[in-house]
Amino acid sequence: MPTRQKINFMAVLLLVFCSMTFSVQAGVSNCKEEMLPMNDWTFFQIGFWIDIPSSSANSNVYGLKTGQVISTGIGRVYGIEASWFLAGTDNISGMQVSWATCFNNQLDGLQASFGYNYSRDQLYGLQAGSVNISGGICGFQPGAVNLAQAVDGFQAGAVNMSRTVYGLQGGVAANITESIVGSQLGLVNVSKAMTGFQGGLINMTEESDGFQFGLLNFSDTSGVQLGLLNYIKDSSIPLMPFVNIKFGNKAEKDKKSK
Repeated sequence: MPTRQKINFMAVLLLVFCSMTFSVQAGVSNCKEEMLPMNDWTFFQIGFWIDIPSSSANSNVYGLKTGQVISTGIGRVYGIEASWFLAGTDNISGMQVSWATCFNNQLDGLQASFGYNYSRDQLYGLQAGSVNISGGICGFQPGAVNLAQAVDGFQAGAVNMSRTVYGLQGGVAANITESIVGSQLGLVNVSKAMTGFQGGLINMTEESDGFQFGLLNFSDTSGVQLGLLNYIKDSSIPLMPFVNIKFGNKAEKDKKSK
């Protein structure tokens, strides 16, 4: 499968996961309340189900919000939200933890569960679970499957997908991104534009401004490749064993960008 098709496949998966998440969130919180002013707050809030009691729907908590078994709401938590099944308050500064799943719009701190974690807009800190999805993450995202629109930090898991990466993707099976400035380490590494390093059995990129090390290395434009078979499409000798090198130039990059 060509690199562009792999990128399109990544985008489709992201859209599927995001649409699933939005559907779940629509069912989780249909609260029509408005957020309370910051001076209206409490030390402790307990929730039993989706916006039950009603005070949990938009409360500001400086301390502990707990779900027995579910806590949700459009409010804010400065401290800890901990629930048995679902922790789903929109705005978290601190920790959001659950045995099964966590949802929020934005978080500064830690989001962790044994199941599924979702942060819609931006997460600053750590997101850890079996499946992690974030609109953007600045920090560390460890899990079996990690999906993000933008990563400024480190993704670590079996499969990592992101539209852009500034940092490191470390995947047991596969790392897929449109653009990376940094490194991809895994069995299969796929990118559209790569500035940095790819290390794995199979490395694929369209535009390379860096180094590929693996069994099979593929690039459309340029790069430095070390492996059993190395292919640079635009090179005068595209296929080479062991080593292949082609340095790009500004004219070629400008031509391809048009």
